[in-house]
Amino acid sequence: VTVTQMSFADLCVDAAALALSGGSPIGGTYAGTGIANDTLFPAQAGAGTFDITYSYTAPNACVATVIEPITIHGLPIVSAPTPAAQCIDAAPVALAQGTPAGGTYSGIAVAANSFTPSVAGAGTHPLTYAYTDTNGCSNTDTVQAVVNALPSVSLAAQNDVCLDGGIVALTGGSPAGGTYSGTGVSGTSFDPTVTGGGTFTIYYSFTDANSCASSDSTTIVVHAPSATLAALPAVCLDAAPFALTGGTPAGGTYSGTGVNMGNFDASVSGAGSFTIYYNNTSNGCIAVDS
Repeated sequence: VTVTQMSFADLCVDAAALALSGGSPIGGTYAGTGIANDTLFPAQAGAGTFDITYSYTAPNACVATVIEPITIHGLPIVSAPTPAAQCIDAAPVALAQGTPAGGTYSGIAVAANSFTPSVAGAGTHPLTYAYTDTNGCSNTDTVQAVVNALPSVSLAAQNDVCLDGGIVALTGGSPAGGTYSGTGVSGTSFDPTVTGGGTFTIYYSFTDANSCASSDSTTIVVHAPSATLAALPAVCLDAAPFALTGGTPAGGTYSGTGVNMGNFDASVSGAGSFTIYYNNTSNGCIAVDS
């Protein structure tokens, strides 16, 4: 009897079990490395080229055989570098080429071999690098991408200050160790004479051990009340006490030699030239003209 066997296609070592066929006449049996019950188990056989024997027993009890080789390819050795940890607000990161070159990455927040931390969110995320060789055999390596959350930063409200109140220390930034910035800010101090009157924004920024940074802001109000006093006419020593006028804005107070309750009494001051002050208080801040 003449026995033939069709050729076998190459397999990868991780291929599924293959029910062997193609022997003629049908009804024979297969034997060889990794074969049981006419089924080839590639993982059991391992990588290499193996002979598969097809045996057929004729009705006259004569046995004929044919041998056909099959090649089982091993999987490529694949590795990928672990990406550097990123802050959650970092720009998309191009993932470094794995080996062998030419593979592709997959995983959460991965597109076109680029990883976007803000899409992934804080935490540890598996990224898989897959490579297929010229034999059609594939393998993968999985690395962990770490995304760090931004630090929680806060800045307490700042007290209002007076324009002439002097330099004030800024406080209330948390966690400790951050930096203050803004108009009129130098180090941890605020100088209202630099800003003038108005409302100004103060920023507090903090960078944590992971080099992730965040900030918070608040406002500080600089009060700058005004006061003007018009020139006062000369008076005679025997003039009756009179109410002082010319101070603006209204509501301020007068003081000086001969002044009492907003009135000037020449008999108290005596003859000569005297300075009269007009004081305007607003939001606890004082402006003076004379």
